[in-house]
Amino acid sequence: MSPILYLKLSCNQMHLSLLPSGRELRLQADPPFSNQRLLVADFSAAQQLLQRGLTELLPKRFLRLSLPPQLLIQPLEYLEGGLSQVEERILLELGLGGGARKVRLHLGAELDNAGVLAKLRS
Repeated sequence: MSPILYLKLSCNQMHLSLLPSGRELRLQADPPFSNQRLLVADFSAAQQLLQRGLTELLPKRFLRLSLPPQLLIQPLEYLEGGLSQVEERILLELGLGGGARKVRLHLGAELDNAGVLAKLRS
């Protein structure tokens, strides 16, 4: 079974949770990946931060033996007027480039474990 991850993304910060264990990791970007207009303005910096988070959060046995993780990404900022097609593509590519095999986006209220699982199954 592949690991399930929930990524809440805000300005230069990532909050990554591993389900169902509840293990969490908060990452502060250095260098920053956001600017005044875009949540992910520096794609490479955001991708490196996500990959570092996945390496820290997932046990090495997951990275070697199991399927790549499933990832639900929820942007928490820069949502005025919704996401453009380009912004959606950036977030999906961020997840795939970070090593996830399945990536979904969620806009709305923060989810509990059951909500994350339901979004990834749909």
